[in-house]
Amino acid sequence: MNNGDEITEAAPARDIRANGRRTKLLMFLSLAAVFAAGVLAGRTRLVTRESGEARNPPESKATGETEQRKMAATQVRLSPEAIKRGQVETGEVALSFFRETLDAPGRLAFNEDASARVGTIVTGRVTRVLATVGDFVKKGQALIYIHSHELLDARANAAKARAVVTEREKAQAYAKAELERADRLLAAKAVSKREQAQAAANVAAATAELEQARAELARASEWLEHLTVPHDSHDDIVIYAPIAGVVLKRGVTLGTVVNEASDLMSIANLETLWAIAEAPQQQAALVRVGQPVELKVSTFGDQRFAGRVVHIGESLNPDTRTAQVRCLVNNPRGNLRPEMYASISIASEQGREVVAAPGEAVSEMQGERVVFAALGDGLFEKRAVRTGRERNGMIEITAINNDLQPGQRVVTRGAFFIKSEFLKSTLSEE
Repeated sequence: MNNGDEITEAAPARDIRANGRRTKLLMFLSLAAVFAAGVLAGRTRLVTRESGEARNPPESKATGETEQRKMAATQVRLSPEAIKRGQVETGEVALSFFRETLDAPGRLAFNEDASARVGTIVTGRVTRVLATVGDFVKKGQALIYIHSHELLDARANAAKARAVVTEREKAQAYAKAELERADRLLAAKAVSKREQAQAAANVAAATAELEQARAELARASEWLEHLTVPHDSHDDIVIYAPIAGVVLKRGVTLGTVVNEASDLMSIANLETLWAIAEAPQQQAALVRVGQPVELKVSTFGDQRFAGRVVHIGESLNPDTRTAQVRCLVNNPRGNLRPEMYASISIASEQGREVVAAPGEAVSEMQGERVVFAALGDGLFEKRAVRTGRERNGMIEITAINNDLQPGQRVVTRGAFFIKSEFLKSTLSEE
């Protein structure tokens, strides 16, 4: 009995001890799980903070780096030796007086005052053509030879007129001799006074006939001279260039039969052209003959051509309500051509002072117009600008990305050297 009681009492004790061990194990596992969760959460917060800092760096640091890159892209510093080697020179930005302008569209046309149509005064057949389209001819240069029967008629008429003059001269001399004889006989009372008066009348009639013959000879000789027969051709009439210029059109070839109504050639002097501007009704009243004009053609970029107003239309175009303003434009190099479209600026009598830089200071760089401002100590800054009118070597600055004030020094010579330095600095950064 005692042994069985001892076994019965030992079993609950073992159960109690086993339950205690299980409880401790569960508590340990719970604590381990809580610790692991805390460590994981801490690492997550650390990674999130680090990644946030990587995505969003401090504003002051980013701003400083941006400003440095911006300054490096627009500024370059040169040593005194480099400035001397590049032959860098500077000029001064200043206030210049520019007249107010009227900008109007227009087109170029031939200067009709410097154009000519070549024709003939006879009927005939072309035997030689000495110029063609595009040739430059001088005034008085032979252009066309024409064979005409009128030349033969003119020569015959001139010869006949000379013979008549000779005959009339002899008749006049005979009449004068008869008058002298009648005067002597009348003095000796050998003839009547009536016979002496008849002799005097014969002299007057002979003189009148001689004058008429001489007039006919002058007419025939002048007509023969107008036919302009050269010394090297006795059968052809020569047509000469009335002005110096370029042959624009040729209407004849060898064998062409021509007459007084035929246009043989067209010649124009292209050293000056007409620019026809369409001025709006409100602004046309401000235009005056003689005002200077500037003309720009897109083909030649910012190159300008000078001229002046020579005529203002008396009426308006009923469709566009504009007046035609005709300007005479100089074209010494022949770059301009008729029928080109152009932008025409007409300077008025009023004006104002604007910021202007020397014309040599404006350069092209990476598709924009720039000037290089000299900041001192060999430091140069690139500044993008927009330009306007040009007067007396100064060009108007209409828009500036950076401050450019009168008195500022800008590079007028050696800009290409500075541009190359900018390009080298850009490549080195890349």
